[in-house]
Amino acid sequence: MSTNKLSLAAACAAVGLTAAGSSQAANWVMMYGTEPATSTHRLLGAVQLSYENNFGCTEPDGLKGAAAVNNGGVVNNCRVGPELRDSESGLYLQNLMLGARGNLIPERINYFIAANAGENVANYKPYKTDREHLASVTDASLSFHYIPGVRVRAGLLRKPGPEELYQGLEATDYVFLTDFTQRVQIERFIKGNAKSTNAIPGQGYGYQGTLNGKGIGSGVGDITGNVSTYGYDADAGRDWGIQLFDAFKRDKWTHTYSVMFGNGNGIHHSDNNSEKDLNLYWSSEYDLPGGQGPLKHGIKLYGYHQQGVRNFIIDADGTKSRDFDRIRYGIGAKAIGYLFGEERGKHRLAFELMFAEGMINYTPTANMAEATYGGLVQFAAERDNKAKGMSFDYGYYLDKHWQFDARYSRNDLLYEQADTAYWTDSDYRVLEYLTLGVNYHFTPKARLTFNYEFRHAEAQNPVRNTNGTVNTNATINANQITGSVGDRVGLRLTYSF
Repeated sequence: MSTNKLSLAAACAAVGLTAAGSSQAANWVMMYGTEPATSTHRLLGAVQLSYENNFGCTEPDGLKGAAAVNNGGVVNNCRVGPELRDSESGLYLQNLMLGARGNLIPERINYFIAANAGENVANYKPYKTDREHLASVTDASLSFHYIPGVRVRAGLLRKPGPEELYQGLEATDYVFLTDFTQRVQIERFIKGNAKSTNAIPGQGYGYQGTLNGKGIGSGVGDITGNVSTYGYDADAGRDWGIQLFDAFKRDKWTHTYSVMFGNGNGIHHSDNNSEKDLNLYWSSEYDLPGGQGPLKHGIKLYGYHQQGVRNFIIDADGTKSRDFDRIRYGIGAKAIGYLFGEERGKHRLAFELMFAEGMINYTPTANMAEATYGGLVQFAAERDNKAKGMSFDYGYYLDKHWQFDARYSRNDLLYEQADTAYWTDSDYRVLEYLTLGVNYHFTPKARLTFNYEFRHAEAQNPVRNTNGTVNTNATINANQITGSVGDRVGLRLTYSF
């Protein structure tokens, strides 16, 4: 999957960076939903021009069977941007965002609206290389502050969740998102599913995994009906809904809560079904002296839980559909300031654990967008399908210009699977990334970011047939795809106003 499809999450957050005074520190719930009493109306914007080179990747040349037609293709992990399907390197306008925010009634009603015209998930259907929208509204909300302790925000707004996705542009230190956030946390929406569920009797989730006599999970390219090679929308970390929130200061601690009810669909659509998503969030931050805005010094602990139901078609004729649970949750900690004494300079430390149950995006079957063979979008739909991610992040701020960063991240994709008696454990993937970065801040609003990312992807287990024997060709193909993922570099120029 292309990292660039997910970059909208960082860029659109820029409109929230000046929403509150430095006393609120990096409190994204309050930054996005409140305005200073003295604020009237103001324009904000951000431009991101990026270059990416997946120089360490190789093009698979040993694929077996019908999949051999994809030899020489570019897997999603190694391609650039939503438009550059067959390119492993390139320059692209990642984000072009313009927004406005302010007070309608000071201290009572404020608004926030933003649109993005960049090459990102807001303007392209998932796994589709043709632009769908010239520009898309990505934020549109009103906040009401009448009830003490319960502020109300309604519209298209960011879902409280993992810090990497929830944080604002000026606090986003890396060109590339971690694989878990990119693949599992950002949601793509499809009408039909190309991955067999095949739940065993008594588990109550699945259906018989064949269409027209062929296994849905087999990657057969001529499956008809509502199974598709691309999705119809993505959430960009946002949803249409209502949020109840507020923050409470106790001595040096600030405690913040958020309860959000959402539609559970893409930013261009209304409800996916009659169910509503429930998103819960809590953070507690200890104030440390120094810093301002999103770089205010402090130590923050946080946790979140997202739960909803997704409905999509499960047969080729489009006559059967089923609801599936989608659950995401996690915990994390982040600290920034003179953590080891002022004489040793300013540091950033962060740790995050993320978990997913059900509706896990497993990429197209050939792991190549619009592939000649396969390319069908796959979701491991049942709640018994699980993934987990973690990341460790460190940053050192030499001075007001130079910043040095390092991050280790891991995604255990489908480490547990529904009905392993049928699927076996062949879908388990481990993706480990180590990212080294440098940020040079020309001014507080303009910076150049360089990343070098070491990447290792591995298929943990052989692919097996339904009788338990090893499927040699499928195992070779899995190893060819994962083995083709290599190192990459990224360079991004960011300017916000």
